[in-house]
Amino acid sequence: MKRLTIFLLTTLCLLFASCGNNVEKARVAFDKGLDLMFRNSKFKEAEEQFSIAIKYDKANYEAYYYRGCAKFNQKQYSEAIVDYEKALELKSDYADAEFSLGQVYFILNDHEMSCYYYKAAKRDGRPNMDDFLKACPD
Repeated sequence: MKRLTIFLLTTLCLLFASCGNNVEKARVAFDKGLDLMFRNSKFKEAEEQFSIAIKYDKANYEAYYYRGCAKFNQKQYSEAIVDYEKALELKSDYADAEFSLGQVYFILNDHEMSCYYYKAAKRDGRPNMDDFLKACPD
């Protein structure tokens, strides 16, 4: 009986240790996702790795952003918007996410929203925004 109790407690400890926040596991999956996306253009596989990173670190705004980029490259625009918005929820001045939202809305022909996010990206420090803002009202 004592061995069974020890076995069950050990199993539970291992189970709980593998769940929840684990920044190291998140970083490994995140780096793998970047590699898949930028070196190999494997967007679906990259998306899966960014999802793993998010599973282990729900506050990783970069993982949400890059998962959005992977979805964008698969033409999953509404899903990309959700991830970009989550990245902004976690880091409100994330200019790259604002710019990417501007890009999505531009593709979707919502120029009002596109301009809104382009202006926000410029405000938050994204360089070289003038060409994107030419068609936007002041």
